[in-house]
Amino acid sequence: MYAPEVDPEIFQKVVDITHPFELSMEDYMDIKNALLAALRSGLKLKRREKSSVKMYPSYVTKMPTGEECGQYLALDLGGTNFRVCLVTLSGRREPPIVEQRTHAIPVEKMRGTGAELFDYLAANIHEFLRLRGLLDTEFKLGFTYSFPCEQAGLNTSFHVRWTKGFSATGVVGRNVADLLQSSIDKTGAKVKCVAVVNDTVGTLAACSLEDKRCAVGLIVGTGSNAAYLEDIDKVELITARKLSGELNEDEVAHAKSVVINMEWGAFGDYGELDYYRTEYDEALDKESILPGKQKFEKMCSGMYLGEIVRLILIDLIEKGLLFQGQIPERLRNKDSFHTKYITETERDPPHLLYSTLYMLTEDLLVTTVTPQDSRIVRYVCEVVASRAAHLTGAGIAAVLEHIKRPEVSIGIDGSLYKLHPRFRERMTDILDKLLPPSIHFRLRLSEDGSGKGAAAIAAVFSNQE
Repeated sequence: MYAPEVDPEIFQKVVDITHPFELSMEDYMDIKNALLAALRSGLKLKRREKSSVKMYPSYVTKMPTGEECGQYLALDLGGTNFRVCLVTLSGRREPPIVEQRTHAIPVEKMRGTGAELFDYLAANIHEFLRLRGLLDTEFKLGFTYSFPCEQAGLNTSFHVRWTKGFSATGVVGRNVADLLQSSIDKTGAKVKCVAVVNDTVGTLAACSLEDKRCAVGLIVGTGSNAAYLEDIDKVELITARKLSGELNEDEVAHAKSVVINMEWGAFGDYGELDYYRTEYDEALDKESILPGKQKFEKMCSGMYLGEIVRLILIDLIEKGLLFQGQIPERLRNKDSFHTKYITETERDPPHLLYSTLYMLTEDLLVTTVTPQDSRIVRYVCEVVASRAAHLTGAGIAAVLEHIKRPEVSIGIDGSLYKLHPRFRERMTDILDKLLPPSIHFRLRLSEDGSGKGAAAIAAVFSNQE
């Protein structure tokens, strides 16, 4: 069981310490059922406020068909980077062409005022167009905004709360389309924001361009969230808004379905996951910007997995099981163990941990690393990443059980899913075990989904104007 350079007694202690991450199939079945119950409560008007999964209607009632043509802009804001995209749609003649620029968001913009953040976004849109000689051209823009919002229409989306390290002031309760449009207008660019969509909704739309069976969009990157096509009659919030006159009938006229942005990252905020959370999850949550919030996301998204591993490694060092009991100075810093290190470590062949050794010595400046140290770090990365993939799979199983489609494709985007060598395999494994054989699913990588998808939705909406 153990390689020659590994002390079985020490390694067994590591296994015992990390054992709470090894959930049973019964545990995952219970988590799936709890999420399914929260999902269904979120669709009910009177039970919605008591559900941790809010099930926000996106008011996207029609998926792209692949016939759309024209040039559209997309702005994709969902994490520590944002993208400005020019998307050329040519119907079925050729795939969408995407020109894009990616920018990092300075911390002072993430945590300053909302006006500063949106002015920064608008300035980069203006510069993107200027460099292409397109400042005099009119564009419709789809805004992929990957934070919890209460949508009241396709381009009316009220910000609910920040996640993923953002805390800009003056945004909660505001329509982000108006905030962006106001900042764009100040630049003089001829751009109109016609749709605000979550990145999961955009990913679903982009996948639909290629696969008509696609009914679920999933993001597994900095954050974790899902969206899916729901029968519109099951969404009691839309029914109530229609009856009260609060909702423009044209938004949902003749619609049979609507895309629901689940915001499942908040699953567990009412205690549903407390039994399964470890002391390391608790410690991470306590030191996060929003303690007690986004508990599911904190267990399975790229924003947090590296920090969970760091907290475990610190504990192992303090117990004398790793690095000769000496804590490297760099590892003392919060978020110093990046989630990309997990991906790099798991890419190593099991008995040739070159990337692991390089990461520990060159990135984290560990002075002495034994083969046993490398194997322990690799094992910790495996158990944390495996739980993340299995939790994500359990979430998708809940959605597929709810929609009951015999054949369904799931469009997936996000750096963790794309770059981790075994995330897809582990998700598939848990889905096979949690779903009945009557449901056939396909996991489809939907790269650049939030850019292409938002532009495609803008095209659909523009054609209906």
